[in-house]
Amino acid sequence: MRGIMSGISALLTLLLAALVCAEGAAQLLPVPANAPGLEATVRQLIARARAALDHGDLVAARSNLEQVLSREETNRPARLALTDVLRRMKLWKEAENHAQILIRQFPADTEPVFLLAEIEMQRGDPQTARKLASRCVAGGDSRPEVYKVLAVSEYMLQDNDKFEAHIRTAIGKNPQDADAQYMLARYLYETKQYRQSLGAFQAVLGIQPAHYRAHYYAGLVYQASGDTDLAQAEFLAAIRIIESLEIRYAWPFADLGRALNDAGDTEEAIELISRGIRNDPACPKTYYEFARALFQRRADSEVKRALLEAVRLDPGYTDAYYLLARYYRKTGENQAADQSLARFRDLKAHPVPSPYGLPRQ
Repeated sequence: MRGIMSGISALLTLLLAALVCAEGAAQLLPVPANAPGLEATVRQLIARARAALDHGDLVAARSNLEQVLSREETNRPARLALTDVLRRMKLWKEAENHAQILIRQFPADTEPVFLLAEIEMQRGDPQTARKLASRCVAGGDSRPEVYKVLAVSEYMLQDNDKFEAHIRTAIGKNPQDADAQYMLARYLYETKQYRQSLGAFQAVLGIQPAHYRAHYYAGLVYQASGDTDLAQAEFLAAIRIIESLEIRYAWPFADLGRALNDAGDTEEAIELISRGIRNDPACPKTYYEFARALFQRRADSEVKRALLEAVRLDPGYTDAYYLLARYYRKTGENQAADQSLARFRDLKAHPVPSPYGLPRQ
């Protein structure tokens, strides 16, 4: 979910902009009286850090911010920005060290605690992230970003009731947050609250019309309710955005291809699904749908290769094993057919969740 925790990134520019204060504004970078010329040097370093961040150069931003802190150890905005740069560079320990320095320097400040929560979330420790985000809330920090981190940690810990309550709080505080709206919509979809999820996906698209994932999931909801035309329109909208932005995301290709194949447009379906495979060779569903469409015409080695790739990418792909058993049976490979069918039956009895969090069929 790209942008789940985007609050601090948006904050970065504001923090750095605050460092170079306008004429007559509150002075955020006090300069020692016995150090003439230091103010200009610090300002220049900050300007360089801002320029580096604008160009995505985290290494240069880090260098300039570290130089600022070598002159002013208690410069809060610079250390906050550096902490986030290190987090984005996945230098967890260094980022954590700077956050801890901030906590010691500014014990009443919740921002470094929030940064620590984001760091722990990215490190894969939702339990600690939840504790830190809760500490922010207890300290009076009611920003929507805090509630988003809290909600994500609770979702990862499978505390669904608290997740829903906190993500709704985040949305209530910032209704224009497309990421938060999408998180809620996905949750509603995954808990089979389809009518509510469709409204939530439409809310996402009202804020961010090019949100290709929201288009895709809206298509899945329409498909589940039998609205074939609307489903295909949403899948196609997602594909257009994906291809125009050169994004790797092949699921809509697979679902639209399946719909076309089921409607009898097998040639067009195979061509579309092939585009999906080229778009993302790591998507198991495109391989399965390609094999399924092709198998209606012939049972050749191309079908076998596609199915084996599907189950390699997703070992719990029940339907792929069933189709593979049918393929082997048709080609006379009875032992391989029996093995694939046994795997299919085992998965039917003991389903394995998709590692992609998406429907397999």
